[in-house]
Amino acid sequence: MGLSVMLVGYVSDEDYVALADVLVELERDGRTVAVVRSAARGGVWADIEPGPCRVTLVKAGCGSKSVDITADPDKPYHFRMLSDRVLGYAWPKWVRSGERAEFRVHSVEPYRLTLWRYGCRKELVRLLGWFDEHGPRAVMQITPDGDYTRTGVAWNRQGYGSPHHTQFATAPQRSGLYYFRALTESGAAFSFPWVVAPSEPRASVGVLASTNTWNAYNNFGGRSNYINPNRLPATPTVNARLDLDRYTGGALGTWGFPDAEYEPLSFERPEPGDHIPEHVEVNDPIEGRLPPTMAPAEWR
Repeated sequence: MGLSVMLVGYVSDEDYVALADVLVELERDGRTVAVVRSAARGGVWADIEPGPCRVTLVKAGCGSKSVDITADPDKPYHFRMLSDRVLGYAWPKWVRSGERAEFRVHSVEPYRLTLWRYGCRKELVRLLGWFDEHGPRAVMQITPDGDYTRTGVAWNRQGYGSPHHTQFATAPQRSGLYYFRALTESGAAFSFPWVVAPSEPRASVGVLASTNTWNAYNNFGGRSNYINPNRLPATPTVNARLDLDRYTGGALGTWGFPDAEYEPLSFERPEPGDHIPEHVEVNDPIEGRLPPTMAPAEWR
């Protein structure tokens, strides 16, 4: 690398894992000033001067995106890309009967969305429809750059400006644990929970359900109470066993920081650990490590 080559930033996925060989184009005033590829640790090095530029990132298996940044060698920018997979969440994730929530789904192909109530039996409530658009990969989402575990992923904000194409569902009158189930044309599936409380007391006994534990175990974006609980490291992960304090910092490596150093964890993120496969019934064993601590356990 020449002396004028600067570190523009790093590229990572939704797990804050470094992405190598990402094709990166940098533009200024409508002209391409550099075309480079990210290095093994996700670093983007380019022979450019500091200052504003538009950066476009493309990698097979991830959603392409363009962002406007100010390149600064003293402040490497953290580009975040999102894998081609089906994900989703309701926002808010908890409502009262009759209230609305927005379903926010990431898919690179058309998908069918249904709403179910998960009690002793799984009951279909209604078909919400097929979701697609005329453009290629038009129901794909992108994530903010940087550490969005603190602020949320803000889906349905980029490219969802039409007031005529809303994605809301009204909570049924019957309270309980509900699930949205997304199924794509190719058969990929993802389900995500929705807690519906009664609009007013209807029984002498109430059941409390807490989503706090789900959020504590959810490491979407690269952080949870157990992975990078205080903040994201300065550089993306290449090998978790070699890079993360959880595995290299001793018994208290993850929890040995002063209380004030622990950044917040936003609820406004998809929770892959809450997914329940379509064939699973309430009396089946809970498989995996995360599901017993999250919504699949609440259902049981």
